[in-house]
Amino acid sequence: MKKNIYLVQANPVYSENEKTVYIPYAIGCLAAYAWADTNISSNYELGRFIYTRKDTVAAVASFNAPFLVAFSCSVWNMEYNKTFAKRLKISYPECLVVFGGHHVSPDASMLTDLDFVDILVHGGGEEAFKAILLAVSERRPLNDIANISFRDINRTIVSTKKANPETLNYPSPYLEGYFDEILKDDIKFSAIIETNRGCPNKCAFCDWGDLKTKVRLFPLEKVKRELKWIADKKIEYIYCGDANFGLFERDDNITDLIAALKKEIGFPQRFRVNIAKNITETVKTIIEKFNINSLDKSLPLSYQSLSPTVLRNIGRKNMDLSHFKSLMAFYNQIGVSTSSELIIGLPGETYESFCEGICTLLECGQHKSINVYACELLPNSQLGAPLYRKQHGIESVRLPFHQIHCKIPNNGTEIQEFSEFVVSTNTMSRESWVQTAIFSFYIQALHNLGLTRTIAIYLRYESGINYLDFYSALIGYFRNTIGSFSNHVYARLYDFTTGVANGLHSWVYADMRFGNLTWGFEELAFLEIVANISVFYREIKNFLKTYRLNDLLEKDLLDYQKNLMKLPFQVKKLIRSEYDFYHYFNCIYNGDYKPLEKSKICLNIHTDKAIPTWEEYAREIVWLGRRDDAALYSGGRYKISFSNK
Repeated sequence: MKKNIYLVQANPVYSENEKTVYIPYAIGCLAAYAWADTNISSNYELGRFIYTRKDTVAAVASFNAPFLVAFSCSVWNMEYNKTFAKRLKISYPECLVVFGGHHVSPDASMLTDLDFVDILVHGGGEEAFKAILLAVSERRPLNDIANISFRDINRTIVSTKKANPETLNYPSPYLEGYFDEILKDDIKFSAIIETNRGCPNKCAFCDWGDLKTKVRLFPLEKVKRELKWIADKKIEYIYCGDANFGLFERDDNITDLIAALKKEIGFPQRFRVNIAKNITETVKTIIEKFNINSLDKSLPLSYQSLSPTVLRNIGRKNMDLSHFKSLMAFYNQIGVSTSSELIIGLPGETYESFCEGICTLLECGQHKSINVYACELLPNSQLGAPLYRKQHGIESVRLPFHQIHCKIPNNGTEIQEFSEFVVSTNTMSRESWVQTAIFSFYIQALHNLGLTRTIAIYLRYESGINYLDFYSALIGYFRNTIGSFSNHVYARLYDFTTGVANGLHSWVYADMRFGNLTWGFEELAFLEIVANISVFYREIKNFLKTYRLNDLLEKDLLDYQKNLMKLPFQVKKLIRSEYDFYHYFNCIYNGDYKPLEKSKICLNIHTDKAIPTWEEYAREIVWLGRRDDAALYSGGRYKISFSNK
């Protein structure tokens, strides 16, 4: 009789109404490679995948005499997997439990803490998982299997040699039908695809580069057939698991295929990538094709830090800033949205260096989308290693983990996940970390999401006030105007951020006015301000008196900024001005500054439909539209007719 094997990859459910879940690609890859072997298919029966956070009691009860259960472990399901595996062992003490994935410790230490786990798989899992099944079936010891840790017959913990596979000769879980059964479920699926595996970079904060493997290519014909399968299944969204899409010339051909599938079949509608860090002609061509075919809302041009000290500490090289500036102008001219990432708390960063860095990105033209993340300690990264932490004085807190833009968890019944974040180093105290985070929230909420962007840009070009000085002064004004609405928002941000620094709550928060979802702190600050927009701009008017602008120009600039904001319940809007701000700011975005002209203009703005609720506004503008500059009517997605008065 065949022994029953079950695979678990509990992915989060995005949104609340659509219930979108990623296909469990990782365990599908394990199954496809293992069951291609006739010895395994003859001796083992593969059970139905567990791919969401199903109640663990019900999940265990659904198993029929499980012989081995393998869990794919990530930050969003580690505690769930522990609870599941522990319960499984109580019901089936002889069942073998295997943990693999990014959140498995790089050594055998996890086995010391988790007596209900029998085997750990380190790194890529296809070869090890297949070898485990064969060895157990043939009653052979596990010692010759690379990249695993286990307890031997004497309960002694053993770790085997490290080895990297040279090829990617794996069958496709898509093409072999391993997801056909779950696609019948009443749920909206997104897909993951790999065209290559590995990363040439070795960034200390990342567990991708620390795998220390060369980049290996999946067969192109397999990639093409998988894309066709996904399109035929009418799956809207694909996340490409490559670390650097565009690294190879063939990626341009893959882009052409995706665009052709979308044109012919209508799917996929989006293809999200991690674009190669070096912007070659191939990458530029790919980005243009992504834009023309609406395959990605925004292409990442990431930095993580602009401090030379930090970059040395984390082993990273960044794109030359002059090249970045020219790219920003070029992409703005052709209508391609881009985003840039920074990380708070990297070793060597200070409050001053981080704030200067984020404002340097503004100076280079990245006005529309900067995303700032807390520095997470991943177990397989260099940053998470004890010696590295000691060297840089890294202090961290263990926080409740919640995915952004996911349903608010019911903490009374759901298993809480946790993540470890850096909140202090030997160059940044905990209080400095709080102030750095607050500065980043305001840059994202006020400048990138657009609430004060045109004001800051005007003062930069016409009064010589750099972005760092402007936003430092504005945040100081919010902090010191006790009793004002802006001070209320600041105090709330400070409480949120201090709570994170002290390990009291997670990096996201919820506000039922904007739906039963979690939001970033900068997103909630933006939403709070937009919901009180008239009060906010009255207070901004008081702040602007510091700069002694011409009364008419100040009024027009403030009115233009306020009227540019997309709000709920609006279908059309008329913006009148004594100055031609529209063309003035567009020229700056395109890297072609021209002095502001005193010329009467009228902008007639039309949208397809009004956004009827604050909940839908938060979803459409802040979540789905953030990287597409949707909060501003000048963002490119609205119909604007221009005329002189």
